[in-house]
Amino acid sequence: MYLKFKTNTTFTDITKKVIPTIEKGFIVVSSLHTTCGIAILENEILLRKDMDAFLERLAPKCGIYAHDDIEKRDVPPDERINGFSHIRSLIFPTSVTIPVGEFKLIMGQWQSIFLVELDPQRERTVYIGEIDVSR
Repeated sequence: MYLKFKTNTTFTDITKKVIPTIEKGFIVVSSLHTTCGIAILENEILLRKDMDAFLERLAPKCGIYAHDDIEKRDVPPDERINGFSHIRSLIFPTSVTIPVGEFKLIMGQWQSIFLVELDPQRERTVYIGEIDVSR
């Protein structure tokens, strides 16, 4: 199943959109983008602010990145200037696997599934796959 999201912050909680249709097994949640990851995090506003601040220290938006030197790359002239996003993507996987039991995600009390937007906000696609082991 494919889900589309319009991101407007770095961390978008998508937990309620991931609904298992299998009794027992695993769900794989996967981003189809190189500058957008998937993470299981606590959904707490001050923690998200801390993580945004960490990402800015790790790879500042105003930093100098070879990736952004469009004239030296074989890309269209309107290519995004987003070297910082690619550096930030190193710490977030493009997919996570979550166990399922009795048609429910098996997650801890404070865990939520986040789409992690590392580039300027836009529409993103997430793929949800299921591995049914109930047979």
